[in-house]
Amino acid sequence: MSSPLATGAETLPGPRAGHRHGAMHVAMVVVTFCWASNIVAGKEALTGFGDLALAQLRILGGALLFALLFLARRPSSLRLSRRQWMLMVWVALHGITLNQLCFIGGIARTSVAHAGLIVAVGPVMVLVLACLLRMEALTAWKFVGMLVSFFGVMILTVDKTSRGNGGYWKGDLILLAGSAVFAYYTILMKQVANQYDALTLNTVIFVLGALLMLPVGAPIIYKVAWTALPSTAWWALAYLIFLGTGLPYLLFAWVLTELSASRVAAFNYIQPVIATALGIVMLGERLTAKVVGGGVLILIGVYLTERERGEEPSAAVAPPSA
Repeated sequence: MSSPLATGAETLPGPRAGHRHGAMHVAMVVVTFCWASNIVAGKEALTGFGDLALAQLRILGGALLFALLFLARRPSSLRLSRRQWMLMVWVALHGITLNQLCFIGGIARTSVAHAGLIVAVGPVMVLVLACLLRMEALTAWKFVGMLVSFFGVMILTVDKTSRGNGGYWKGDLILLAGSAVFAYYTILMKQVANQYDALTLNTVIFVLGALLMLPVGAPIIYKVAWTALPSTAWWALAYLIFLGTGLPYLLFAWVLTELSASRVAAFNYIQPVIATALGIVMLGERLTAKVVGGGVLILIGVYLTERERGEEPSAAVAPPSA
């Protein structure tokens, strides 16, 4: 994999670039809130839709939204080489299809707090992949950070105080797998983020992701009892599509073109706090000692893995994966 993480963040910023970077930081705050609240919206939508049906509908809705915006711009014909199409399919498979299957399937089986914290492991997952692909050196502190984060995840998965004897371990492991998939997607995105504008890129990968999902999702959608769905499930689905998908995916693709990896990764600390607070206020979830302890260890581990990476333009970054 040649130069997979090239970014325009290496150039010295002038006054206009400084203003643009400020706008990008605001955009990342919006992205982080959208993806944190997205977990709550997903839990609400699951009261009416099954997890596979919801994943398919969210991807289809996102694909339709991006396609309409793309066509409204009256673009010139999109010409990609065979190799570029194959790369886009690979990006869509990981960033859209598999990621959404894991995200929706995970939150259906765990709490909002658990989901927010496990999603925050994203930068650690990226570091693991970067080290395995020999894109980044593994130092002692980074290794310690990995161990601390995964120990925090282990504490979460054995927390049985919120769901009887079953705990949330199945949902936690599904989300952890989704975090790994999205970390790989982030690395792939750095190959194409500067080659296409955000709308074109997201339109292509969402349409491809929706097509890849159809063989699994279409039969499930056919069986949905549409007339029996509560109105809250419909509103939650709309939130997932517009504020949980359309807006944050466009903003994130734009931010990736210039902000350094460490700056974007810093926002991962905010999402679990917002998600946990929303889960307590809106869904009445309880904050247990194991959630607090595991969460603190996860965030400490993420910090340790990022502390030596500084402003390296080659550092991989994992966004909040929701």
